[in-house]
Amino acid sequence: MKKRQRSSFGRQLVFRLGGCLFFSMVLIGICLFLDIRETRQRNLFYMERLNEQWEEELKFMVSNVDRMRFLHLIDDGMDRIMNGPQERGGRESQVERERYVRNLLNCLGMVNSNVLRATIVTADGSIYGNYVEDSRSSVALAEEMRLYVTESGKNRRAVTDVYEGEINLVPYTLLTLSYPLYPVEGAESLGTIYIDLDFGAMRERFDGVRRQEGWSGFILNGNGAIYPSEDALPEAADGEWRRRAAEIAAEKGGRGLLPVGGRDHVACVKYLEELDWYLVQCVSRGSFVFQAGRGIWVLAFWVILLLCGQIWAGTLAARRISAPIKELALVMSRASTRENRCLTAAECREDDPAEVYEISRGYNALLERIEENIIREYEIELNQKRTELQMLQYQVNPHFLYNTLNAISAIARLYDTPYISEVSESLSRLFSYSVKGGQDAALREELDCLRNYIHIQKVRFPEKFEVSWEVEPGLEACRVPKLLLQPLVENAIDHGIAPKGEKGRIEIRIGYGEEPGTGEILVEDDGVGISEDELGRLRAALEGAEPSRDPEGGIGIRNVHMRVRNYYGARYGVVLRSREGCGTQVRILFPAEGKGAMRRERDRCG
Repeated sequence: MKKRQRSSFGRQLVFRLGGCLFFSMVLIGICLFLDIRETRQRNLFYMERLNEQWEEELKFMVSNVDRMRFLHLIDDGMDRIMNGPQERGGRESQVERERYVRNLLNCLGMVNSNVLRATIVTADGSIYGNYVEDSRSSVALAEEMRLYVTESGKNRRAVTDVYEGEINLVPYTLLTLSYPLYPVEGAESLGTIYIDLDFGAMRERFDGVRRQEGWSGFILNGNGAIYPSEDALPEAADGEWRRRAAEIAAEKGGRGLLPVGGRDHVACVKYLEELDWYLVQCVSRGSFVFQAGRGIWVLAFWVILLLCGQIWAGTLAARRISAPIKELALVMSRASTRENRCLTAAECREDDPAEVYEISRGYNALLERIEENIIREYEIELNQKRTELQMLQYQVNPHFLYNTLNAISAIARLYDTPYISEVSESLSRLFSYSVKGGQDAALREELDCLRNYIHIQKVRFPEKFEVSWEVEPGLEACRVPKLLLQPLVENAIDHGIAPKGEKGRIEIRIGYGEEPGTGEILVEDDGVGISEDELGRLRAALEGAEPSRDPEGGIGIRNVHMRVRNYYGARYGVVLRSREGCGTQVRILFPAEGKGAMRRERDRCG
């Protein structure tokens, strides 16, 4: 299976910035979608309110006009004119009737400002109106322009198309409504009333309604658009367009898509049954995006511009950072190969980024440490070889040495020389203990070895020193490094007691320490002591500042200290105290399980 290839820092940075750009665009798109939907609902609500406003105005106009068909029922004079014989009274009576009807219609026309002219045609053909001179031609034109008729008996209404006409030689845009006049009882019509409305004034009123940008309003009748809010009539304002408007009006809520000017518009359509008109409010679908997302588009532009700038700046920064990193990685990869024995240092340039510069310096310092460790490893291997060779030299035929010491002991007993026999036997046991396998032994065995050594030294220096022992029970089984005490007693004899010139005393005390879980070994003498300078040098040697060797080439206190630390840990070791002319005390701390503490006597070295 192939390992997945890791991307470079620059590629990862560009990828992450590109992800931020994509996420931002998705978020902007979601906000834009929600805003467009909210704007669409808000605009549809406003368009519905506008259609309702138009509907209320037209219904109010039509309802006021509709009452004029009851003139003969609410006015007695009008009732007599409509129901009486028209030939009675002659010409004067006819003029009087015309004057009466004209005054009545003028009064009613003053109530409704939309009514320009009203004309009544009786069943016998008589014509009355507030403009009698052109009443007959106006009636003929209204009949010609008739477009819609409601077939509902006495409530029958006829609506004309919008057309151009004149009243007293003044041109108007007219809309005519006609109603049959029926008596309270009876099914025969008494005549017809024609009411001419000022559609131009209605148009001005519709034009005065404030619309938002991109909105359009239309009124459709059977022939098409009779009122457009725009200067030019929309394309396809024909029967097909009306059919689509009728379908939208029949749908729930009266909402849908209407093709206007070759583009789909979101439309609200209201059907006005009294006039057979469709009230249409519509807006282009694209205007929702422009209207709703105006602020979002500005925000999106700046966000995208900012992110593109960040990608560009990030790419430059990545190149500036990745170039020295690649060089450093190449140097490290060369150093990591086993075949390459020569370690190459990384180049540290001042113009590199601070982090890369510090990494390069750290890598170079690491190379120096590695080279130092390699040299030190070679030295350790060389010393180890030397030590092994020396140990081989020390272990030359130990059986021959045992046999030689036994022979000396046998000859001494034969010639009745007991001290030679004792020294030979002690030396044989001491040598056997030192060359026996293992680096540690029980404290009991270490003390037996120390007794053999002290016995040999007493034969060497008779009546020169005495040794006192104090071992607290329970510590004999503790494991200690071999030959731990012999170098300390040897130093006490050679450097403390021997130069004194008189008999000395060596005290060996082994017990529990003051801290729980520790033991103490005290080797104390009353010899000549150590001077302040020499004591400082020895203490510095114990801390590792400089090596220590005894004058006659012994193992040395520092070697005992290091053996204790290597065996037990850095917490333990040797503590050296001395005062010139009073003696020396060497204290060894080691781990021991038990309770209690060693009994303290007067410290002659304090």
